[in-house]
Amino acid sequence: MKGLLWVSALVVAIVVLAGCGGSDGESTVAGPRSVPQTKPKKPLRKMSITLDGYAGPENVGVLTARWEKYFDEDGIELTTYSPTEPSRAVRYTADGTVDVGISREPELVMAQSQGIPLVAIGSLVSEPTAAMIWLGKSKIKGIADLKGKTIGFAGLPMQGELLRSVLAQAGLSLSDVKLKDVGYNAVPTLVKGKVDAIFGAGWNLEGTQLEALGAEPVITRVQDLGIPPYEEFLVVARRDRLKKEPELFSDFMAAVSRGTATAIENPDLAFEVVNEDVESDFRVSPKAREAQVEATLPLLSESGEMDPAQAKRLVDWMHSEGMIKKKPSPSSLLTNRYLPQSGE
Repeated sequence: MKGLLWVSALVVAIVVLAGCGGSDGESTVAGPRSVPQTKPKKPLRKMSITLDGYAGPENVGVLTARWEKYFDEDGIELTTYSPTEPSRAVRYTADGTVDVGISREPELVMAQSQGIPLVAIGSLVSEPTAAMIWLGKSKIKGIADLKGKTIGFAGLPMQGELLRSVLAQAGLSLSDVKLKDVGYNAVPTLVKGKVDAIFGAGWNLEGTQLEALGAEPVITRVQDLGIPPYEEFLVVARRDRLKKEPELFSDFMAAVSRGTATAIENPDLAFEVVNEDVESDFRVSPKAREAQVEATLPLLSESGEMDPAQAKRLVDWMHSEGMIKKKPSPSSLLTNRYLPQSGE
């Protein structure tokens, strides 16, 4: 599939990370791992997922389920992709390139308001991890000091909208700053001084990596910048696919729930799964990755359940801020019926 980096559920193959990890053209190569085989309980059905970016702690539930062969046991042959651009997870899921993708709740709200027929079927990380980050050595003391500065972000339209709201609270507009799409290169561009601050990066991921590098980041979480609570990472799928094969998606979420529970119960395994994955960011040191896993595990949603009331508050806020014209209903945004032991 063009624009995608892939790894088979059965064999981890050679993966070229150019375009996913930056423009330096470096790549990582890994050979097959020997994993004990388990007999599937059901006939294998092919399924594919696009992650939110690199294989990382935020999607360790999916990665652990693959590592432990939970998908195989539930009759799913899963192929996992990392998009070359963060925005592609929604695009590839919407156009049917993959069966499911990982997205953020504000991103899903904007997609639905534009008529894109995606719905969330489970939560991976149930609270915001996005943050505004600059370095302690800078002369920036607050949001107002960002006037005239360059702010790096991953290129997601929702991040631009959230940033606009954050700046407005300090009397600034987007025209008062310079935005730079840094893709997956938030940490190196900030450390090298190519941007003055980064927005939308995770305090648990990029923030922790910067701390491990000794860069002394100043981290302000979006919850402290006037942005209401939301689900940071969701599993999303097309409505027509859900109606066509409901059992497949229920089996998928059951395996993810098992993988998440296993990762939470065994942090050492969670670190091994992420650190050894061929699609993990090769620029993150094992020390930094261990810190990322440690920071992220408490944030994982073991049940996967999503809060419709919280979703409604987010939709109302985004509408009041002018981010969306049409307000999707919580029932159209998300459903918990594909989760294990769902009450729906």
